[in-house]
Amino acid sequence: MIYGDFINKTSKYLKSVRVLKNYISFDMIFPTSWSIIKNKSESIEILQTDGNDGKIVTSLICENKRELLDIVETTVDSIVKTNIEREEKERLFKSKVQELKNIFENQKLENLKGLKFDLEEELSNLIENEQKEVVIGDRKGA
Repeated sequence: MIYGDFINKTSKYLKSVRVLKNYISFDMIFPTSWSIIKNKSESIEILQTDGNDGKIVTSLICENKRELLDIVETTVDSIVKTNIEREEKERLFKSKVQELKNIFENQKLENLKGLKFDLEEELSNLIENEQKEVVIGDRKGA
């Protein structure tokens, strides 16, 4: 981890960095609606406290070792990516529901009775594309 790069990419969420003897604590502020992934490494401690401003303060604490700091960086990246993607999906879902609602409000009943959704093929394509992305991502990491 290069501290400058980490600080720049997490500046929206990073509250403070503390050095406690041989340990480092990265205090992050995330919205309360965000979920925090479970700790995959026993060498990193994740603590959460409620902040005064309706946000959660999440502290990621580890020994001051490069490999552990890299895991902290990967963990923070994963938390941000996962939650932003979930929020975007929720916005998209609400938008699509509104579009469908508008169709139902503006069309005649007879037209709506003939309305069909063929989601099975679309879902199959989405799942297939997702599986391809996972395989490609695994190859990049190998």
